[in-house]
Amino acid sequence: MITASDSPSPPVAWVTIVLKDVNDMSPEFISPNETTVAENIPANTVVLAIKAIDKDEGRNSYIEYSLAPAPPEGGEGPPDSSDLPFVLGPVDGLLRVSGPIDREIRSTYTLAVTARDRGDPPRTSSTRVIVRISDENDNAPVFDPRRYSATVAENASLGASVLRVSATDVDEGRHGRVRYVIAAGDPNRDFSVGEDSGVVRVAKNLNAERRSQYVLTVRAEDEAEPEARRFDTAALAIAVADVNDNPPTFLDSPYLAYVVEGAGAQALPAAVLTVAAFDADAPPNNQVRYFIKEGDNDLFKINASSGEISLHRALDRETQAEYLLTLVAMDTVTIVTN
Repeated sequence: MITASDSPSPPVAWVTIVLKDVNDMSPEFISPNETTVAENIPANTVVLAIKAIDKDEGRNSYIEYSLAPAPPEGGEGPPDSSDLPFVLGPVDGLLRVSGPIDREIRSTYTLAVTARDRGDPPRTSSTRVIVRISDENDNAPVFDPRRYSATVAENASLGASVLRVSATDVDEGRHGRVRYVIAAGDPNRDFSVGEDSGVVRVAKNLNAERRSQYVLTVRAEDEAEPEARRFDTAALAIAVADVNDNPPTFLDSPYLAYVVEGAGAQALPAAVLTVAAFDADAPPNNQVRYFIKEGDNDLFKINASSGEISLHRALDRETQAEYLLTLVAMDTVTIVTN
């Protein structure tokens, strides 16, 4: 109000003063600067609404947003120049997915967001926005190698370690934890596998004569929900090595043979009979050799390999009517007498 007076009744006039805005305020961010999104999220999905305010008026308060890779912490080194899988709406400030996101390739993105008003000259503010990528179960466990082989003695003790299988899953958390199970090839459950360790062990007494070869299918699966669970399989060939745990056994003991007395020298040696012993072990533990332990070694001989007994001198029934021979069948270790 301005008053001018030159008489007892001064006139009064009202004056309005309008203050013109000067662009003296920078934009201020009021939105969160961190968010988490799932990998494999569809393109164009909004992951964060970025908001800044400017206390100026008019054009000085209009804000435009821009996006760039953030420089490293501390300002040392250039910013990440790789393509960002995000776009930022310049007017609405909506941060959207623009490309594929794979947590196994990159788990965190640090973005530099700039808010710029339309003043003359414009004022800007910047902030860091961190986008963390949460894991989805998009990778199956992988065996390396996919085929294993091992040999175990048939007399191996229960719990003896055969070998360890291994599979890795590049997912995170329970999606990346692997458990093992024997899925096929061992209906008798002669072997077991550590659920967490992958160590294959002897679970029952083995017998190479019963079964000398196993081909197991080992399954590795992650711990995702059953409907989302992923797995891989590997083949494990196990050879059961024979141990000389079976003695030779004569098949038709005792043996009886008849020989005609008075055989001429031209007919000697003459075959009497052939004995046979069976050894249930595998080669070379089942190779049998034969010997005469007791009896007349001058009259009778035995072929050590074939078991054929032969007469080498003429017999006289009136002198001796019967002969008793004690035979030995021997493998590489075991001796059996008959």
